[in-house]
Amino acid sequence: MKVPASIRQLHEDQKAVNDRLKIVVDDRMAGLKKPRWHYESRVKELPSFALKIESGRFHKPDALEDFFACTLVVSNATEIAEAEKLVEDSFTVQYRRPKQIDKTHKSSNSFPFDDLRVYAVLREAPAIPPTDLTGVIFEVQIKTFLQHAWSIATHDLLYKSDDVNWSKERIAYQIRAMLEHAEISIQEAESLAACAALAKEDPITTTIKEGIRLVKLQWVVDELPADVRRLAINIVSLLEALHMKVERLEEILNDGKAQRSGVHPSNLSPYGTIVQYLFDAEKDKMINFLKNDKIRTKILIPAEIELPADMDLSELRNAVFVSRAA
Repeated sequence: MKVPASIRQLHEDQKAVNDRLKIVVDDRMAGLKKPRWHYESRVKELPSFALKIESGRFHKPDALEDFFACTLVVSNATEIAEAEKLVEDSFTVQYRRPKQIDKTHKSSNSFPFDDLRVYAVLREAPAIPPTDLTGVIFEVQIKTFLQHAWSIATHDLLYKSDDVNWSKERIAYQIRAMLEHAEISIQEAESLAACAALAKEDPITTTIKEGIRLVKLQWVVDELPADVRRLAINIVSLLEALHMKVERLEEILNDGKAQRSGVHPSNLSPYGTIVQYLFDAEKDKMINFLKNDKIRTKILIPAEIELPADMDLSELRNAVFVSRAA
C-alpha cells in the first residue's frame, strides 16, 4: 500500500513510544487477569493506521487512541463488570464506549460491533517521575469468549476483503445475533432454567441430585471437592453397578458414622469412605461385583481401605489398587 511520507512520519512518531507502552501494559495485564481469561495486544501497523486516519473520524491522528490496543477476554457476560473494575484499579480510565452500560447507539434490529472499550493511560506513581509513556491513551477491549470468537471467525469477511459482499456481511451479523442470544442464555441461565418449558428432570438427573443431597448431608463443605456433581456421578455409577439405591447407601453411611463416634474416616475421601463402608456392610455384593469379568466398571481401592482378610485379591478383576506411598 502506498502511504504518503507525512502519514508515514505520523506513524513513526507514535510507534516507538507505543511499542514500549505495550511491554508495560502486557506485563501489568498478565498480573491482573484470571488464569482462565485470555489476553492479547497489538501495535497498529502502517497500512491499518493510514486507512483509519483517512476515514476522517479522528481529530488527533498524531495521538491515535487505539494505536496500541489490547483485548481482555472473559468467560461470559457476568464477568465483564469485574474485568472493567480491574482495569480501572490498574490504570487511569479517560472514557469508555459505550458511555453508559444501559445505553446503546444500535437499533433493536441491527447487530453492529459494540463490545466494551475502555480508554486509559498509565497511572502515575507519586514517587516516580512521569515518563513519555504517561498520558499516552490506549484501548482495552473487554469481551466474552463468544464475542472474541465472532471477531476472529468473521474478521476477514468484514474487514480484510478486496470486495464488498452483502451476503457475506449478512452471514457475519446473523452469526453475531445468534451468539448474542447464546450469551444472554448463559447469563440468565438460572432464571431460564426455572421457566415451565425447561423446569424438568430425567431419571438420571434426579438420582444425581439425590447423590449430591446425600454427600452434603454427610460431609461439611471443606471435606468435599469443589465439583460435588462429579463426586455424585461417581457414587451413582457405583450404586448402579451394584444395583443399589441411594436410600440404602444413606443407611450404610449413617451406620458407619455411628460406629465411628459420629465421624467418617479422616484418611479417606468421601468416595473412599463409601467404598470402605460397602466392604463392611455389603461384602458379598462387592466381591461378586469385583470378580465379574462381564462388567467394565472399575472400583478404585486406595491402600488406606481395610479389605476383608479372607478376600483373594488376585480374583478381583474390577479392582484398581493404589499402593501406599513410600
